Amino acid sequence: MSEDEKLACLTLDLENDWYFDEPGYDHLTFEYIDEFVEMITDLDVPITFFAVGRTIERFPDVINKLENQLDCEFHLHSYQHDTSKDYEFREEVHQGKEAFRNHFGVDPIGYRAPQGNITDRELSQLEELGFKFDASIFPSYRPGVYNNLSSPLEPYTSAAVSSLLEIPFGAFPGVRIPTSHSYFKLVGKPLSAYLSVSPLPNVLIYNIHLQDLYKTDSHDQLQFPKEWIMKRNLKNSERILRENISTIHSRGYKWTTMTEVYHAYTT
Repeated sequence: MSEDEKLACLTLDLENDWYFDEPGYDHLTFEYIDEFVEMITDLDVPITFFAVGRTIERFPDVINKLENQLDCEFHLHSYQHDTSKDYEFREEVHQGKEAFRNHFGVDPIGYRAPQGNITDRELSQLEELGFKFDASIFPSYRPGVYNNLSSPLEPYTSAAVSSLLEIPFGAFPGVRIPTSHSYFKLVGKPLSAYLSVSPLPNVLIYNIHLQDLYKTDSHDQLQFPKEWIMKRNLKNSERILRENISTIHSRGYKWTTMTEVYHAYTT
């Protein structure tokens, strides 16, 4: 890609709401899937889904609706979205690939780890398993999960692999706050205003979750302070998303997919 070309991707992690599997709390945000499809259609931007393997297996009709009604693509977001990491990574990814292949008929080429928590060894295993790019790294800091403050803001290839491209989450240079919708909900107008004037990377990944947009009974099961964080500005969430997408577009970004970003950096 040329030095002055700017690409933006809207991505969504398609998973169970905070991993609640109890009866009555499973994927409650899917009740809003028609509203979501209508909103994305109205925004007129492509969207990249990183889907959990078990979600693909259990809700094939929802996957089909998204695929058939939106300008979108799908990649893998682990098999079970186990944030404890108490599992064998290669087997977890293998199960996810199998679920993906059984539904779509092809293998995924992109991967995103739960919570962005991935090691160099796991990146190497992704490459061995045939993935072309990873989209796990937050170039930011989360206590107890990752410290990636020195990571590049633009796509790069880690020293741990030979060709696997890392396409990191977007983040503001300097302050390193991710351009993820949960942060814009939490901070509110000041962060959205900063989006209009701050320096930004040439490839900007803006990530959302369905639970960032729609309230369900699952929100009430969260512990403080997470419950307060996730409910903050929830009623204004769609408006914030629309304004932010408009702001990014006004700054000269072309909305595209993660696969197109991969091709732009590898051809």
